[in-house]
Amino acid sequence: MTGIGILMLAALVAAGTVTAVLLRRRRRPGPTAVDGPAIAVPTFRVVALGLSGSGKTLLLTSMYRRLSTPGDRGFFVRAPYQQLIELNRWYAQIADPGTEWPRGTSRGEMREFEFDVLAPAGERATPVVRLGYLEYPGELLTDQDAPGSTAQARLLEAIAGADALIGIVDGLRVRQALLGEARGRVALQTALDAMVHSMLTANCPIAFVVTKWDLLDDLEADENTRLGLVRELLMTVDGFRDLVRLQGARRILRLVPVTAVGHDFAVLDAGEVRKRPHGMLRPSNVDVPLSAVVPDALQQLEFALDHATREAVVAEARRRLRMRPLEAVQTLGEFVAQHAGKLLVNALGGGLVTSSVLGLYADAQVAAGPDPRHAVLTEADRRADELIRARRHVLNGLRHRVSVLEATLPNSRLGPW
Repeated sequence: MTGIGILMLAALVAAGTVTAVLLRRRRRPGPTAVDGPAIAVPTFRVVALGLSGSGKTLLLTSMYRRLSTPGDRGFFVRAPYQQLIELNRWYAQIADPGTEWPRGTSRGEMREFEFDVLAPAGERATPVVRLGYLEYPGELLTDQDAPGSTAQARLLEAIAGADALIGIVDGLRVRQALLGEARGRVALQTALDAMVHSMLTANCPIAFVVTKWDLLDDLEADENTRLGLVRELLMTVDGFRDLVRLQGARRILRLVPVTAVGHDFAVLDAGEVRKRPHGMLRPSNVDVPLSAVVPDALQQLEFALDHATREAVVAEARRRLRMRPLEAVQTLGEFVAQHAGKLLVNALGGGLVTSSVLGLYADAQVAAGPDPRHAVLTEADRRADELIRARRHVLNGLRHRVSVLEATLPNSRLGPW
């Protein structure tokens, strides 16, 4: 999209007034309080799939640990306290060389987490994005459901309504397949068949995450070349190849290598992954799968807008840039409902788009501040503008992280987009 085209949603500043029009099944996101109407927090639903032993628990734990402090990003992720206790317990098990790895998900067990992304808005950290993370055992896709169970139906419904999917590929099985071991090839084929079959009819972005990346270190010194070998292997699997070739041009597909423990913590011993007695825990790339969710979902949204709708919203965006921040929020709902609401619901199918999500897309594109003709802003305007700036900062930071991945590992892109 051109620079002018990207501004098409510049006035869509996170209004919650048309959620019912743009939402089919999504739970209503919670509001962020300002002095005036509440501004809805954009919520993105992520579904993670992976067979038993693929590394789902280690990935989730290390992912949260890496994102739970601001670092040089200036924003951080926070889980509800009870979930934080569980994540910390798993991390302690991972980090202790004298204990076993944490227990993975069992068949029929679903783990659901809700993460708030917080950034400074004025004098306090404020939630600007919410990530719902559902983790399912992949066996629900490979085995018959138990009589009377609704677990498999719930999983398929969650996939259909997700904003992003994470397919977890066991790096140990990848290694075995690359070395010509039949058991690795069969296990890899089984996992990909199960995941890809359920993903083919979804419309959202997908990140295929290769776990236990440290186990492949000795196969090729250059990391991007090594990822290229993995990519070539996965492309020999019919379903994976079809997904990439048929949908890669208009759907965001990624291949992300991660190690939840680092390159000097675990060792492969007689076919088992064991902890080194004095290993150093240094996870790598674990923040990428969650970091990519928001920018990828928004780019997928951009693909869904036709030219006429873009032009209509661009004209309205220009007009709203001259408004006070809070005024634009208050008068936005009717326009979005009339011009973009039905189109987006129809175009994205299972992708459930709210006005607050549209507003987040705009936050990174609008001008640096409110119109200078408004010499004096009300307190409510000031707070609304601070929140817009915070969201823009978060989105720019997430986009930067994805850009770093693509620059370092070009083979991580599974499409021309």
